[in-house]
Amino acid sequence: MKPIRLCAPLLLLSLLAACGSSSPARYYTLQTPAAKAEPAAGNPGFMIEVLPVIVPAQADQPQIMLRTGQGSIAPLYSERWSAPLGDELRSALSDGLTRDLGVLDIRVVRPTVASPVWRVQTDVQRFDVSEQGPAVLDVTWRARPINVKGQALICRSIVTMPASGTDIPRLVAAQQQAAALLARTIASGIRHGGQTAEPAGPEVVMQGCTALSDSLS
Repeated sequence: MKPIRLCAPLLLLSLLAACGSSSPARYYTLQTPAAKAEPAAGNPGFMIEVLPVIVPAQADQPQIMLRTGQGSIAPLYSERWSAPLGDELRSALSDGLTRDLGVLDIRVVRPTVASPVWRVQTDVQRFDVSEQGPAVLDVTWRARPINVKGQALICRSIVTMPASGTDIPRLVAAQQQAAALLARTIASGIRHGGQTAEPAGPEVVMQGCTALSDSLS
């Protein structure tokens, strides 16, 4: 009987450990996988600066916040962003802009005071990862020329990207694509010198753009 009494506590501890264990966290990024892309034609003669992204508090959480219905959101504690959501969006936009325009981000190369730069500021109105789909990225953004001829441009772009499935990796992939389309839309505004911006695809709806006066500072 003595061996049985010794084994029982060990069995109980094993059961408690199994009940208390949780699934390991999985981490996701908004940067799209690296792909071989055609280099941008010509030398644009400027750099970009992507300022910190403003994100709604309800979405700016370490875990993915899944919209489960009208007005309801569920935190997915085992599904997390690899960095704060604002940093994820900033990196995704920087990656898309540098690829599309063939430029450098001043975070990588420190410019001189007189260097020509397009400064990009973004304010996220809505960031939805939904179990019913689609992904929604609603952003008010501003592109402003510094030491380069052009106009400051203020626009609101709403990207609605259908997901190819309801599992979390596919839902995140939809938001990756939405961020990439937003970057391409902003890039078009910079290419046009701040006069206008063109939606990067049918998933992008422009809720108006306003071009301000010419600026060299």
